[in-house]
Amino acid sequence: MLRAAGESTRLRLLALCAVREWSVTELAASVGQSEPRVSRHLKVLCDAGLLRRVRRGQWVCYSLASEGEAAWFVSTLLSRIDGSDVVRRRDAQRAATSARDLRPLAPRASRLGRAIAGFIHDSAPPVPVGRLLLIEPMHLELIDAAATVARRLVIVAGRAANREALREHCDRRGIDCRLNAQLTIEGSAAQAAIVDLTGAKSADAVDAALHAVRRRLAPAALLWVVLPYEFLEHVRGNVVAHPITELRRLLAAAGFSTEKLKPIDEDAHVLVAHARHRASTVSAA
Repeated sequence: MLRAAGESTRLRLLALCAVREWSVTELAASVGQSEPRVSRHLKVLCDAGLLRRVRRGQWVCYSLASEGEAAWFVSTLLSRIDGSDVVRRRDAQRAATSARDLRPLAPRASRLGRAIAGFIHDSAPPVPVGRLLLIEPMHLELIDAAATVARRLVIVAGRAANREALREHCDRRGIDCRLNAQLTIEGSAAQAAIVDLTGAKSADAVDAALHAVRRRLAPAALLWVVLPYEFLEHVRGNVVAHPITELRRLLAAAGFSTEKLKPIDEDAHVLVAHARHRASTVSAA
């Protein structure tokens, strides 16, 4: 493992794969080297057990080892890298530019949707809440999960085609819901919200979405948010922010206390967070 990681390009590849999984094409563009050369480096890292190779449809993708001694080794190694390192920052910026578009084009059922719905079920309260806002769902399984969390469901979808697909799913499942084109300020505050940002165009949408939904939530309301991992790996000042740390920061800045976070790697690499309106912690004190 030391021999495999003890080469500058391979160390850069490990740092990139800590963010999300990548294809050879993306990694080659990120480090500025040819695909055959990067493929040879990836083979060395895979043979050492530091990376895992997974086929995703037409793509062959690489990500960090997730368990065992290799996972501990690479996690410890990467924690020693200076976050302000110029090469690492440049690689991260190139990676963000070269990343293939993993956004779903329309609401659909998927393994990723089932995994996200499972996270919501596991962190949901034992008794359904009154009203839940489901914002821009791109995974149909989120509707099913939302229907078990709350007695009343309001779905917000900006595109007419998406609203039609969501309506068809609700009718097929017998789910009573209201479909809106935008998040309105009418009506009473909701007791929960699920915000799906996997269809968003850029990371700029994250902060605005969190603040907008907070204004529509009651004190102590629950929040689940889903977003692409790469939305949160960026250069802030002279530091490359870790995605999990950055999501906690964004939630806190929007007025939420994080209760649970989980990376999910099914077809795409996303972060799912369960949080609570911070007013609940103030009133409890």
